[in-house]
Formats: sequence, structure tokens, C-alpha cells
Amino acid sequence: MSNQTFRTALKYGVAVLVITGAATRAFAQPTEPPAGKPAAAESNATAAAGPAGPANSAKAKVRMPLADPSKFLDSSSSANTPAVEKALVPGVSGAAANASSLESPAAYGSSKAPYSTRRVSVQVLGSSALANATPVTSYPFRATGRLWMRFSDGWYICTASMISKNIVLTAAHCVHNYGKQAAGYASEVWYYPAQYTGSTGAQVTPYGTFKATRWRVLGPYYNGTDTCTQTGVVCNNDVATVVLAKNSAGKYAGDVTGYYKYGWNGYSYTSFFGSTVVQLHQLGYPAALDSGMDMERTDGAGWYYTSGYLKNTQLGSAQTGGSSGGPWLVNLGRSPTVTDTTRANLGSATTQAVVGVTSYGSTTVGYNRQGASFFGQNKEYPNSSYGTTTKSYGAGNIGALVYTTVASDGGLAP
Repeated sequence: MSNQTFRTALKYGVAVLVITGAATRAFAQPTEPPAGKPAAAESNATAAAGPAGPANSAKAKVRMPLADPSKFLDSSSSANTPAVEKALVPGVSGAAANASSLESPAAYGSSKAPYSTRRVSVQVLGSSALANATPVTSYPFRATGRLWMRFSDGWYICTASMISKNIVLTAAHCVHNYGKQAAGYASEVWYYPAQYTGSTGAQVTPYGTFKATRWRVLGPYYNGTDTCTQTGVVCNNDVATVVLAKNSAGKYAGDVTGYYKYGWNGYSYTSFFGSTVVQLHQLGYPAALDSGMDMERTDGAGWYYTSGYLKNTQLGSAQTGGSSGGPWLVNLGRSPTVTDTTRANLGSATTQAVVGVTSYGSTTVGYNRQGASFFGQNKEYPNSSYGTTTKSYGAGNIGALVYTTVASDGGLAP
């Protein structure tokens, strides 16, 4: 199948501390390539002004890679069969998010059936008096937003989500052309948290806009050596970080909107009827729905998928290009308070966290399935911990990515 990339102007994490003894951690770090940064011509642009992109999203371009449905269950992604790996230890970041004291959701009970039981209420109220803005401008939804990227042929759109005060998580293909190394990076990136359509039909940015100072993809994606079913599509490491500058008021985006935690190695996943499944909440700005001008939400049971060295999560979804990079969250929302412990228990794996970002869709309209690179240990990033002897940023690809972003790109630790 051809490697199709639909470019539109829209596209889309959480830090984790693994509770293990320091003696068991592996801290040999991979050598990562440099991050992208604003082109010289844009280096003096002010954070108060947004990108000079299309006037409306209907004319914008998207970057979601599309795969033939047969590639969603591909068994030929690797000529080699990996050795049986030892059991992975799931983890989730311990960093405090906005109103994090209210986050104690449930993922599964002793029956192992995945679910999400949440109060029909937001955690932090936004300034929303319009239906389109409710609950988009309230936490936790407002920690997700639109991402704008400028390439040589124009502006594109994706989705992204906050995982620290100044780091957003998105898909690598949103900010980089697979395998093109330094030449593959976008020349400019902006983040618009909680964007929505106002009463006049105009797009509203309730928390302003934030200019990116660095954006990073992992080495295998940068060099074009990643484990994929086809070139740059259905891959192990289609994930990226973007570091944001403060706004004109001197505030970080995460100070304004709050941010999520992130998980790895199947955090909140569980074995159920012979499959490894997880209840997911996907947020995104797909261009084919509401012209990509409003945040969309998809809830459903996702499942872990592996073939050879490939590790992915898949989800049934009607979202399209523009949702790329959008967060796949577990336990989204505000947790209820258990007022009678003799009759109720919220279950295990209880933290709201990003465990993937939208990576690819299908060439067949109506197939309605999307995929995400699995956050955690894989062939390219096998370590159970990345960071320093005093601070771990998690296991596998997500741990390596966040660690390098903090160590090299000016990202603030989650």
C-alpha cells in the first residue's frame, strides 16, 4: 500500500515515576538527534501573535498517515521474532497536575473488565457561557488543544496535550517528515489550547496562543529506522514533544490550563477474555468533523496489538486527520468520592493519564479505527527507566523522550 499522508493545518501525554529500587534501574541513555527549532526568519516572532495560517480549518491541511485496513493487523512488520520478554512494570507519572488532588479514577475491578466511572462534572471551571465552549474551556479538557505547524508547503494542523508546564505531547509525524533527519522538521510550531467555535462562527482561543521553541522526535523516527508496517506508518515511536515559550503575560501554558500525567508499559491496561484491553478517551480536532474547529471526544475499549517487534494500541474511532497527536487518556474526568466503602470500590490503576497519541487512520472511509504507538519499552527503547539516578521519567520510548526534552530542550520536568 502507498504511504499516504494527508496534510491539514491541525494535530496531539504524562510523566511517570516508576517505584523501583535505584539498583534495578538502567540509566544508559540513547544518543538522540537534535530537536527542531524555529526557522531563523521566525525567531523574532512575538508570542502574542499566532501563525499566519489559513483563515479557517476547512482550508487547512492535515498530516495523518493512512494505512490500508490490512495493515492494522499486519504480521510481516519484522523478519525476526523477538524473544519472549519479561513482564513489563506499568507506571504513571507522579507529577501534580492542575487540581490533581481530585484525580483518583478507576480503570478495572477484580473482574478485570475495563471501565471509566467518573462524576458528570468538570474539575476546574472555565470561563464558558457558550455550549461550544463547555466543557472545552474547563479542566481536564482545556489541557488539550490545536497544534499548528509550518512546513515548506504551508500550514498544517494536529492536536496536542500538556504534560508539564511547558511541554505538549503530540505525534512525531505532526512535526517531522519520517526519515528526513534535520531537514524533516517543521520550521515553526504554535499551540492553541482549548480552541473552539464562538457564537459568530469565528475560532476562539480562550487561553491565548503559545509559540514553540523546540520540538523533538525520537532517533528511529528521525533517521527512518523505526519498526513500522510500512514506511513511516503504523510505527513503534510516532510520538513527539513540543516545548513552549511563555505567553505575552509571562505565563506558561500549563500554568494557565493545567496538564496531564502520562503512563507507560500498559498503565491501566488489563487482560480480559484473552485480550489486553484498556478503556480510552480520545480527544482531537479532526478536520472532517465540524471542519476541525471544535474538540471531539471518543470513548471506547482499546486493545494492545503486537506483531513481531511492533507494539501499538488500537481504538475504534470516527475521528480523522487533524486528530493526529491527540491524547489517548485513561480515567478522564473527575473522580467520584466513595461515600460507602462497604458497597463500592473504584478499582485499580486509578490515575488520569495519557497512554498514547493518535498516530494513524485508515484509507477506507467508514473503517473507523485508529492506532497509536505503545508508550513503554520496545525494541528501540528497551530500558525500564530513563533519567538520572535521582529522577526517572518513565520506561521505554516515552521515558526517553521526556527525559531528553527536559535535559536538552528546556522542557520543565512534569
